[in-house]
Amino acid sequence: MNNICCLLDACTVINLIYIDNDDSLLKKLSSLEIHINDIVFSEIRDNVYNRILNLEMDKYSNKLELRQVRKDIDQKLSFFRGKKNNNQELFRDLGSDYFNKIAELTKYNKRTNGELCSTAHALYLSRMNENKIFFYTDDYPAKDYFSTFFNYQQIGHIKDSVDLLILLFWLDDKFSVKMLDDFLSELHSQYVTQISDLKSCLRNFYAEKVNAKFKREKKELAHNITALINNLDRMEFNSMKLSWQYFEKNSKKHNEVFNLIKNYHSVFELEATPNSDTLLGKIVLTREMIKSKKIYKWGDICTI
Repeated sequence: MNNICCLLDACTVINLIYIDNDDSLLKKLSSLEIHINDIVFSEIRDNVYNRILNLEMDKYSNKLELRQVRKDIDQKLSFFRGKKNNNQELFRDLGSDYFNKIAELTKYNKRTNGELCSTAHALYLSRMNENKIFFYTDDYPAKDYFSTFFNYQQIGHIKDSVDLLILLFWLDDKFSVKMLDDFLSELHSQYVTQISDLKSCLRNFYAEKVNAKFKREKKELAHNITALINNLDRMEFNSMKLSWQYFEKNSKKHNEVFNLIKNYHSVFELEATPNSDTLLGKIVLTREMIKSKKIYKWGDICTI
């Protein structure tokens, strides 16, 4: 549908790449008008291989299989590369400080990143093309932060990968309920696997490095590693976010641990605020709605 303009964030694209085992999602996405900001594509390129970096992972223990997985990722990446927008067009129209202006307007004090640039890009597309923009991101803190700006500026909506899958479901008659459920199941599995892998890495680090001397000399670090492991066990996402902030702030001092956890950054983006909705919770709820037949195609409604 040409009147639906979709802007994709890095975490959403990476999730789509990993849950699309037979390229069927890419074929369905080709029917949409898709934009990816230049900065976002750089983040995709830098992070898309993180989930297969550990060659000892049981799933990819065969190096031939690992090479094939990398090849498949490369092929999918080429599809999204074709959706990348050059920021020079933005800068020609609005000046090279455009992103900084949006950061000031939104009072965004983090570094210039994909979520900020996508928000600025969405505003540009909405005004230049007179479109409502759907920005898809699985970074719930960023989604929560920029939603007010999207609403007040009448840009459009900030959604997530679950919403994008539902959109494809009702646009495409050949997108079955089973396919939707399978993709949601795989999306859930991606995050659960990352949580499990991160716990395993941290436990291995703790078993190998954290002895009595370590605890005496690096008491705060040992405490934060233990706290993160416990929060991963309990899936207390907001507390996990606090752990991320600690390790990010002390990334030079504790670079070995930070380098370990940064490959799992998306795990720390699953909840915006304490007791708010999480992406995993939304996936579970959506799958329940499918089973209770509360998500319809247009044809289903017409035949009621």
